[in-house]
This record gives sequence, structure tokens and C-alpha cells, in this order.
Amino acid sequence: MPCGDLLLRAPVLGFVTVARLSVTSSHNLHDVLDAEPQLWFPRVVASVNGYDVKVTNVAGEFPEHSHDDTDELFIVLSGRLHLDLPEGTVTSGPMDVFTVPRGVRHRPRAEPGTRIVNVEPRGTTQDATSTGLTGARL
Repeated sequence: MPCGDLLLRAPVLGFVTVARLSVTSSHNLHDVLDAEPQLWFPRVVASVNGYDVKVTNVAGEFPEHSHDDTDELFIVLSGRLHLDLPEGTVTSGPMDVFTVPRGVRHRPRAEPGTRIVNVEPRGTTQDATSTGLTGARL
């Protein structure tokens, strides 16, 4: 069996079904971000249970928006992220985690050199519009 593949055998109606599942390699988040020069351009580094794990280089301001159908999780890898919310601004630094509840308007702002991780349901656009970016898959 080639390295990186899992072979599954499951009985289906008396027959044995063989399925080959690809096991992807791990990704170093900083290496992925070093290779992406664009700001506010998410890269999907993993998927789990219908959710995408995205990494993004951010700096400056992103348009205010809200996600009506989902919360938005932010993890700061480096730099400083400011989330302007109706109640005030939340500032997060390296290794801080913050969740914007569904339906809450927020405007992300970031200092140069900021890197973030987002975890969102697959297909969620970063600006909550039908034409926004969902993230480029590795």
C-alpha cells in the first residue's frame, strides 16, 4: 500500500467494499503564509467535520460585515488583530482566541505582520456576501 493512503474494508450486503482514502501531509502554517503575498486572502489548510481551517496574512482594515448563519472563530498566530464590535473593540495578540457570535457586525483591523487562523463552515465567505472569498485550498 502506498505511503499516505488508508485502505478501508467494509462489508456491504455480503460483499467487501474497498475504498482508498487519501491522507494528506501536514502543513506548517507559517510556511503556507510565507508563500502567500496577498493580504486578506485565506488559504484553506485543513477541513474537519464540514469546517474549513483557514490561514490569512492580514493588515489594515477589512470591511464591516456579519455572518447571519455562523459564528466566526479567530486565532492570532502573530501580530495584533482588532475587532470593532458594536459594544467596543476587542484586541487580540499572539495565541489569543476570540469568537464573534453569529449575526454580530464586526470590522477586522490588523497591524502589519498579523497572521490569523479562522475556523468556519465550509463555503463561508470572509465578507458574508455571495461573491466573497471562501479560501483557496492547498
